[in-house]
Amino acid sequence: MPAVGACSGAMKVHTEYLSSGVNQMRLGMDWGTDGTVCYAANTGVLLYDPQLRAVTGASSKHHTKRVTCVRWVQSTEEGSHMIVSGGADGKAVLWTVSGERTEGLHVLSPLSILDHGDAVNLVDATVLKVKGKDAVLVVTATTDFITTWLVCHESGTHEQLHSSAPPGNVFPLSLRLFEVPGAKFPVLLFGGHDSRIHILAARELGVYHSVCRLCGHEDWVTSLAVMKEDEGGLLLASGSKDATVRLWKLSIIRDRSQQEEEDASSQELKLKSITFEIPSACEDLVMCALLDAVLAGHEGLVSEVCWAKPSLQGNYGCHIDADDKLQAAYKLLTCSKTQDRCIIIWEPNGDTTSSMWLEVARLGEVGGNMEGYYSCQFNSDGSKVLGCSYQGGLHLWEQQDSVWEPRVVAGGHFDQVADLAWDPRGRYLLSVSKDQTTRLHGGWKTGNKVLWHEVSRPQVHGYDMACVTTLGKYKFASGSEEKVIRAFTAPANFIRNFGNICGFEVEEDIAQCEVGEGAAVPSLGLSNKAVTAADLQQEYQVQAQGKEEVQAYFKPLALSAPPTEDQLMQNTLWPETSKLYGHGNDIFAIAASSDGSILASACRAANNIDAAIILWNTTTWHKLDTLAKHRLTVTQLAFSPDDQYLLSISRDRTWAVFVRAVNDKGVTYRLYESVTKKETMHSRVIWSCAWLPDSTHFVTASRDKTVAVWGLTESAWCRKALLNESDEVTAVAVTTLHASQCVLIATGLVGGDVHLIRYNPTESTFSSEVMKVTHKHHDSVRRLEFRPTLQGTPDVSYLASCSSDNRVHIYRINITKST
Repeated sequence: MPAVGACSGAMKVHTEYLSSGVNQMRLGMDWGTDGTVCYAANTGVLLYDPQLRAVTGASSKHHTKRVTCVRWVQSTEEGSHMIVSGGADGKAVLWTVSGERTEGLHVLSPLSILDHGDAVNLVDATVLKVKGKDAVLVVTATTDFITTWLVCHESGTHEQLHSSAPPGNVFPLSLRLFEVPGAKFPVLLFGGHDSRIHILAARELGVYHSVCRLCGHEDWVTSLAVMKEDEGGLLLASGSKDATVRLWKLSIIRDRSQQEEEDASSQELKLKSITFEIPSACEDLVMCALLDAVLAGHEGLVSEVCWAKPSLQGNYGCHIDADDKLQAAYKLLTCSKTQDRCIIIWEPNGDTTSSMWLEVARLGEVGGNMEGYYSCQFNSDGSKVLGCSYQGGLHLWEQQDSVWEPRVVAGGHFDQVADLAWDPRGRYLLSVSKDQTTRLHGGWKTGNKVLWHEVSRPQVHGYDMACVTTLGKYKFASGSEEKVIRAFTAPANFIRNFGNICGFEVEEDIAQCEVGEGAAVPSLGLSNKAVTAADLQQEYQVQAQGKEEVQAYFKPLALSAPPTEDQLMQNTLWPETSKLYGHGNDIFAIAASSDGSILASACRAANNIDAAIILWNTTTWHKLDTLAKHRLTVTQLAFSPDDQYLLSISRDRTWAVFVRAVNDKGVTYRLYESVTKKETMHSRVIWSCAWLPDSTHFVTASRDKTVAVWGLTESAWCRKALLNESDEVTAVAVTTLHASQCVLIATGLVGGDVHLIRYNPTESTFSSEVMKVTHKHHDSVRRLEFRPTLQGTPDVSYLASCSSDNRVHIYRINITKST
């Protein structure tokens, strides 16, 4: 057992950073009235605060497949907030948001889970009073059924009220609940593939029947939004695949006979209105639906429509009518995910009673968004617009002096994150993903705070990324599902902006930069080409002469805040400095020595030849040597901290240690020791490994649910300790604990859990306490990596993790000595 106090002391975990893209769904995000955005991120739901510019909350894991739709539920009288989500796993979950933060984030806990037999495509919910108590009416739509549920707000118990096929067996594409003053229950709208809008009302709670159909669209009705007018009427906006948006006025007819007389006596030419009845507690309400306007501004499918009603305070967006009454001008937001790739803001011409609507702004016309915008949202007063693009990125605009300016917004990978690597000095973090991008995350210094954010996208590739490693300051190499390893070096424009954003002194680094100002991908090219100052000068001369640009060169940026999504997509690439050929299959693992002078790489393999490890000289980019030992794919490579050893692990359930040596080509490595499948003690594939700081111990993590520590004794490596985990171990990392003689080991499991445990190398024992991180991943942890220790922070460690759930996390771990 370890000495008393040797491995004791408190650990406190804080989620410093959470990054993830938005699911590519039309209903993937919703902006709440309190200013918080909820959005679907793979199998979970995240909260994002545009004011704080950070993710502020995360759901626990309950969906087993992608979340297809999310909606805020109106607040109850007690002020609690709820979200409802639907998933491809056939579940709809009603979430409650915790008031206090746990480990740095609000927790979304499930109040009730509603099981379906098919994927839930649409969902909406509202709070109502049932027998004097708060209850939540939830409406869900699958391919074949529309189902209503009642959930008790206090206990979370639920009952299925009614389930039936949509009228006419229509496939529902959009769905909305809304309140009608005086109606007995909320009214339900849905649009389908029959090009009609169906209005359903209930005489009994949850049992809806069709009362009206609005015709006019010529193709699928894909989106619906309802807003209450000042006069008490309702405005309905409907978007369609026919590229138009139709506005309908819904109003209550108080005296039907008087209305008929007025219509008969009127000589004006009017559009035909449709009347229908809505059940109420007393006499049924008679409502009238009238087409008010048709907006034709998009060139393809309208993916979402959204209303905003600016506040009357400060006269923002307001006007004075004939009776000197202050009224707010309504705003309508529409977006398309097809040809025109834009978001349009509409406002009525003159006053709120006008049927003439004008396009006042068009946002987001970016060539990179080839599939346009899946979703768009106004904030509560219409002063900000949030869009979600095909790449899962968020785009934020804010109105300043009648001009819509892009703003900094959170983002992240929209597919599985395969690997990550810290800068040798811990100043930034690199991550690679199956979304075919490499992203650089840095700490944005704003006042006394440091907010982690994506500050560059050095590589946008044509293949799914698999692995990454740093080669020193501002250099890295990456591997993907191709046979080539690519190396990159930071350009001067990035280094300059990085210093401004993150508060580092970079003048010396800029002076030493030799790759130019930036990078661009040439026409019909596949590699990032360096753009020098001379190239930029030539481009300016071409523009001055009025000639057409031959090359879409990068545009230099001068930033003091992280770049927007548009800037990340176009102007933050790094030049590619070298390509390394030698492997016969897709690259799977790479690692570099601490000084970045030697690069080791391995590819997918099913035989001895392909499983060979290749060593590269990163100065000359020549092959140094080939190391043959394993029979199957090498899953990870790791150099010891002193670069004396190279460790490799494999799918063949064995590990091998190579020792530093010298040959006629320079430094190389020779096999020092390896184990057979029997000796390794691991009965399944070894997924991950890491060295202890002393370079004489290393850790292996396996699918057999064990973590083994191996140490050098005289001339052999022996197993020192074995830790049994609750699930398959897919990632492991180690760092020094300055407060004691122990080290801290982090393990990542196949289910997404991240565990922290102390290990005493002197006594070869693990501590009895295992800390489990609350905000864990929702899928297999692919890599864990501790940040290189920063000066002046001996009691703080930072752990980065990435997962198949598309997320990148950075945890701050505060460690205190025991008394």
